[in-house]
Amino acid sequence: MLRQPFDLNDIIHEPSDEQLDELMEAVAEEARKHSEVARTQLMLRLRAELTAIRPPPRPEA
Repeated sequence: MLRQPFDLNDIIHEPSDEQLDELMEAVAEEARKHSEVARTQLMLRLRAELTAIRPPPRPEA
């Protein structure tokens, strides 16, 4: 499907519902990507902090 460019600031020529749907889906996809990166970084920091508080148990010899 050929996407027609549009300008959200153009009050004379409004985007079609399909164009707005595509835009909203693109924004949602970017938000999902950013949230996954943030979640991954948060989990890494959390694991590091927990390990610093309580080191992993040492195997008994």
